Amino acid sequence: MSEPMQPTQNMSASDDIPLAHLPLRPSTLQTFEKRGFVSWREVHDAKQGGMPSLAEELQVSVSDAASLVREIQNCLETDSKDRVTDESSAIRIGVSAAELLQGFDKNSVSSIITFCRAVDQMLGGGIGLGEMTEVSGLPGTGKTQWGMQLAVDARLPVDFGGVQGETIYIDAEGSFAPERCLMMASSLVKHLSSGLRKRNRHATNLPHWFTSDEILGGIHVFRVHDEATQTAVIYSLPHFIQKQLEESTKDNTHKRAPIKLIVIDSMAFHHRASGPATDYIQRTQSLMRQVSLLASLAFQHNLAVLVINQMTTKVLSNNAISASTDESSRSVPALGESWAHAVSTRLLLQGNGSGPRTCRILKSPRLPNASAEYRVVDAGVRAADYVEKQPQQQRDKGVQSKRAKVT
Repeated sequence: MSEPMQPTQNMSASDDIPLAHLPLRPSTLQTFEKRGFVSWREVHDAKQGGMPSLAEELQVSVSDAASLVREIQNCLETDSKDRVTDESSAIRIGVSAAELLQGFDKNSVSSIITFCRAVDQMLGGGIGLGEMTEVSGLPGTGKTQWGMQLAVDARLPVDFGGVQGETIYIDAEGSFAPERCLMMASSLVKHLSSGLRKRNRHATNLPHWFTSDEILGGIHVFRVHDEATQTAVIYSLPHFIQKQLEESTKDNTHKRAPIKLIVIDSMAFHHRASGPATDYIQRTQSLMRQVSLLASLAFQHNLAVLVINQMTTKVLSNNAISASTDESSRSVPALGESWAHAVSTRLLLQGNGSGPRTCRILKSPRLPNASAEYRVVDAGVRAADYVEKQPQQQRDKGVQSKRAKVT
């Protein structure tokens, strides 16, 4: 065996890594999981019987089986190097609260604004960087609208109070609508341009790269059709984010920017679609490891992670049933208590239709419980009192109609 493969010869407890934790291609992960292989130790043990035996179990050719094993080994080598780096730097990450406070820059942008004034005020400026935020709600409350709106807002230039970043959008439900994003992006560009015209002529101009097309070009969409693919994409994010950071550093045109937002729409969709034979303990552990990775990325790269969640029905015990409402169940965010403790801030959306809707803070380490109203309009997510401007043609028709009534 060649020299690069030697680190995998002597197995240890730390080497028994679930395959889902490695940045494997989705097709590779599915090939092993369909045949019951969930960890590297299982693949390694099967390989001891010879590559033809493993190929027969995987129902692939011997050469394909060797390529699949080589892919896992390459991922293990990369993972091993990363762990050594992390362990060597672990001693240096402990700091005092006073040092953290001194390092905090009050003038730096610490959140992605939503362009809904009441929600931004409630959240202390917007969706916080460096942490995970969950948005949950019943169907029709606007969860995906929030995801797309924030993906557009993340591109806002620094001179206008934005983070000037790009977005990774993991679409599990197939609800991402590029034409809707284009409407939001066009409305954002028009809004800023209109604001500049109202100011004096010395005001900051919009950057030449800040166009609706460039905004959409900075939203990287990953369509995932099953739990295995979603897991593989999440574990591939560190490499993608680092590559994007390197490309943005070399780009002098500012058309490329570092990742500042990760949207997962939704985290629960594929996990809740599991069959009756699902090992729910293993699924919960896998989910928690993914959450840990996302939280680590948020902290290391100072980006926001927005996780959209579905609602489920929780049956109340006799002691928990309210005497005033006599309700035996209620709707709560899905994925259980372990998930609830893992996310930093939890937001609940309520209401639907064209009228005002409500965004409530259910949990936050830095914000009090509160609520704010918003609306979903053609321009995107806006304040409850937002009034959309009619196109000139519609205004002309309205004026003609009024004149006809007068005569």
